[in-house]
Amino acid sequence: MKITLLGTGTSQGIPVPMCDCPVCLSTDSRDKRLRCSALVETNGLSILIDTSIDFRQQMLRANVRRIDAVLLTHHHFDHLFGLDDIRAYSTAQQQFINLYTCPESEAEVLARFGYAFDRANNLKWGLPALKMNVVREPFKLNETLEVVPIEVGHGRINIYGWRIGNFAYLTDCKTIPEKSYALLKHLDVLVIDCLRYTEHPTHACLSETLSYIERIQPKRAFLIHMSHEVLHAELEAQLPHHIRVGYDMMEILVD
Repeated sequence: MKITLLGTGTSQGIPVPMCDCPVCLSTDSRDKRLRCSALVETNGLSILIDTSIDFRQQMLRANVRRIDAVLLTHHHFDHLFGLDDIRAYSTAQQQFINLYTCPESEAEVLARFGYAFDRANNLKWGLPALKMNVVREPFKLNETLEVVPIEVGHGRINIYGWRIGNFAYLTDCKTIPEKSYALLKHLDVLVIDCLRYTEHPTHACLSETLSYIERIQPKRAFLIHMSHEVLHAELEAQLPHHIRVGYDMMEILVD
């Protein structure tokens, strides 16, 4: 399995326009962050986690040639609003692409992009063409690859993280319900939200993220969804060897 972190920034991205802070002015390429998204390649499948608002740019930069499924964590604009640009893939593949998400996001996705889920779509028109799948239990892609939705708390709403094999991806999590820890055992790789050093009402801060990692005990952990309050090199220097700060286009291999 190969995971490519397509974007690792918060909703504003980094650099932030007109900001002269050390992170936004940094010359370290790891401090240039598009909005959060990831690509998982395994079992012959190319699986996209979130269609970020930077979707088109991310697809071009990573030279993604196929999308077999989309795992949507939730409906906030930075994770959803690139959805229209999936039209290039559904048109080229001449098939509806399955999108999987949580019950709380279905209505919001359809309100904004209902036309993309219209089964009367003619794939030759070049419209985005997707099939909505609201999931509450683990399911399989291609009848072989199990995908496990993992509920996490993002402020006032519940959203999904995703587990595929011994890899799990938890973005925008402020809290992890007790029932979800049972789904996070024996991980080789955990990718997890870490917005900033100080507390935030809807995202985990560094101390909270480290406490979640300590309880979950993955072999390796990678931090994502950083704001421009986090300088890559400065944070990485503070972390134990098995925890790293993720950056755009980082590739992670999982046996």
